[in-house]
Amino acid sequence: MSAPLSDLGRARDQSGEVLAVEALGGGLVEITVRLPHLAATARPGEFAQLRAWDGVEPLLRRPFSVAWTAGEACGFVLEAVGLGTRLLVALRPGDPLRALGPLGNGFQLDPVPARALIVSGGLGCAPFPHLVRGLRRAGCPEVVVLSGAATADRLYPADRFVRGETGVRVMEATDDGSRGHRGFVTELVPEHCDETVAVFGCGPNPMLAALAAALRGMPRPPHRAEVSLEAPMGCGFGTCLGCALPLAGDHGTVWGLCCRQGPVMEVSQVDWPGLLALPPAHVA
Repeated sequence: MSAPLSDLGRARDQSGEVLAVEALGGGLVEITVRLPHLAATARPGEFAQLRAWDGVEPLLRRPFSVAWTAGEACGFVLEAVGLGTRLLVALRPGDPLRALGPLGNGFQLDPVPARALIVSGGLGCAPFPHLVRGLRRAGCPEVVVLSGAATADRLYPADRFVRGETGVRVMEATDDGSRGHRGFVTELVPEHCDETVAVFGCGPNPMLAALAAALRGMPRPPHRAEVSLEAPMGCGFGTCLGCALPLAGDHGTVWGLCCRQGPVMEVSQVDWPGLLALPPAHVA
């Protein structure tokens, strides 16, 4: 079954004001922007297309998950990997920023799971503070966050996942063992997963493919598993076709748009070998 298309009728192009720019370590930066419409309407896992420069270079906006909302403010987590993100991390409080959103399909909170397992890899932390709060306020009694990165300084701070919510535990893993479990964050999944759990993942596509493989091999797999996928989304609303991804159809691979049918999809909807064969999505 193909994923439904996102509702573009909720999106607005809004001008906002940068309130804070914080360096978190390891190159991660969190930007807080006053964007009343986006803050009031963005659901966990949805994204916005951001622009904070004049002229035509770079030509396209850049897509970022809404990391959290508070009052009229939204947070975004990013790092400088290209021209667009270098301009964004150079912003200062008081600077203007335009945001088109909310866009895409986010995580499903209905029905509310008895337990939630969040698997975060590197910058895949971005949608999860908003999801943690959404789960807890929807009535999910237990949320476990498995947070992984290459090194300790690349981990998103645990308290920023929690943001004052109770019933939330954060467990960390680093590839080099500099904090928490030594190894990949997906290695922590089996001990926290059974049929009572809903799994939510975000990170590099190879990590998500490893997560999908781990879930398939479990004797008691989760009753639901969703992942937020990575793709070069130039427009954010299905016009440029730059974010086409291979999906698992009834009779083989079909193609869908990450910006309209994702970025969040059920693990079973993705053609994982086909996805891993695509070039990486680092064009920001």
